[in-house]
Amino acid sequence: MNLIADMEDVIGLLKNTFVAKDEIIEMLVVCAIAQEHMLIVGPPGTAKSEIAKRFAMLCSPRAGSQNGDIPYFEYLLTRFTEPNEIFGPVDIGTFQKGGGHRRMTDGMLPRAEILFLDEVFKANSAILNALLNILNERVFYNGGKPEPVPLISAVGAANEVPDDTTLAALFDRFLVRVWTDNVEEASFAELFHSGWRLVRDRIQTGYAIDLGNVTTTDVLRQLYLALDEVDMSGIDRQYREAVRDIRAEGIELSDRRVINLLKLIGASALRRRSLEANTGDFWVLRHVWNTQEQVSHLRRIVEPYLDGYEAAFWRTERKPEVIEGDITALGEREGLLETDADYGHFLKEAGRLRRELMNHSDESGTGELLERVNMLIEKGMALLEERE
Repeated sequence: MNLIADMEDVIGLLKNTFVAKDEIIEMLVVCAIAQEHMLIVGPPGTAKSEIAKRFAMLCSPRAGSQNGDIPYFEYLLTRFTEPNEIFGPVDIGTFQKGGGHRRMTDGMLPRAEILFLDEVFKANSAILNALLNILNERVFYNGGKPEPVPLISAVGAANEVPDDTTLAALFDRFLVRVWTDNVEEASFAELFHSGWRLVRDRIQTGYAIDLGNVTTTDVLRQLYLALDEVDMSGIDRQYREAVRDIRAEGIELSDRRVINLLKLIGASALRRRSLEANTGDFWVLRHVWNTQEQVSHLRRIVEPYLDGYEAAFWRTERKPEVIEGDITALGEREGLLETDADYGHFLKEAGRLRRELMNHSDESGTGELLERVNMLIEKGMALLEERE
């Protein structure tokens, strides 16, 4: 449970940074715990790479790291991308000595634990074959010899789902697929303030993200081993029914994916601080689509299984009196704000509390608290504008 608490801190920080991306963030964490891969589909400029990179930084370095480098690799693929750009250059010295065609992989994709590949389906065949082995078997053939890779989870991004049959194998390596889009009008005010804070951070610090870790990738590996302790017996019948209904809708779901999805369901249970899976964890099945047209069909099939589990969905609700303590403490900090960073942290924490209250099941017990938080946000914004 302490390990889950670490991941909740990561999730909270990401949700406070990115507006209307909660389900993508939850899926990213669940996939990382289950050591599976996810595909994010959507137009450019919707924070796909930024979410993955910040997640990697919050979960790094690994315990015992010697250099403090984040175990993360990202690259924009095109059909002109050469293998040495992502797998590492050929070791000329070794080649000249007759040691074979080996690559120097330090700092490159074969050494990454968290991987982000933008426009992943534009990879050429020379890269595609190596990627398939890395994603599925966690093996990189270096000079003809297999080398294990430390990859935990890969995030692929694309503007659209590929319709080329030659890419079917790569597409299948991504167990789940999530759709991202521009933020809706209803959330524009939150996007405005959150986005401007990110812009100001970049103005002050440059394009290098200055973000400390709150946990390590070793925690993700320990949580992966903990999946063995999750009791799945209570969902046997319902899961069989859900898979049957999904397949009956014409949505292709191989036996391999059916079994691997159980890992995501178990990871979702851990996310709820539970060692017993229930049908509320079936939310991950909303993202097994192969075409965007199937998204609405999956929601219709899956939503009935989630009924009655809303309060426990994604996180255990805190009692209103506990949240009130955080609001009181935040209010006491208001008179101590000095720097722009102070105001940024203050407003970020207030925004997190507001979202928690807005999603709380006890509306009667949280209405007054929500008003207090909104007042704190208004006062914080007014004071910040006075400084400017």
